[in-house]
Amino acid sequence: MTKITIPQLDANLVDVTVTKWSKKIGDPVAKGEIIGELTTDKAVYELECPADGTLIAIYAQEKSVVPTGYTVGMVGAADETAPESLPENEKLMADYAGPIAAVTVKRERGARVRATPKARRLAKEHNLDLAKIQAETGAELVDEKVLAAYLK
Repeated sequence: MTKITIPQLDANLVDVTVTKWSKKIGDPVAKGEIIGELTTDKAVYELECPADGTLIAIYAQEKSVVPTGYTVGMVGAADETAPESLPENEKLMADYAGPIAAVTVKRERGARVRATPKARRLAKEHNLDLAKIQAETGAELVDEKVLAAYLK
C-alpha cells in the first residue's frame, strides 16, 4: 500500500482544503495521474497519484481542511483493505487543532467549538456566537468561509 499525503507545497503552508476527488474508491489509478484538487489561501494544486494500483481508501472527504503531511488516501492492490483510520493522521489533526482550539466556547453539551484565530476575531468584531454558528452550519471547524456563508 502507498499513502497519498499532502505535500509541503509552500514554505508557509499549514493546511489545504481537499476541493475535489477525480477518482473514487475502487477506481484504478496510475502514478502521476491527477486524482484530486487541493486549494490553499492563494492557489489551487493538482493532487498526483504516487503509485500505480487501485484507490482503496479516502481519509479526507471533499471540502475537508487538513494539515500538510496528512494522509488523504491510500493506493494498493484491488484486493487490499486499508485501515479505517491512521494514528499519524489523528496525531497531525490533534497538533493542528491545538493552536486553533486555544480559545474555546462551551456549547450546551459541553463540547468545544473549533475555530480558526481569524474566525474568532471576526466573530468577536461582529458579536457572533461561534457555538450557534457551528450548530447551525454543521461545520466541524469554523473558519472565515463558514462565517461568510453564515452572514449571507
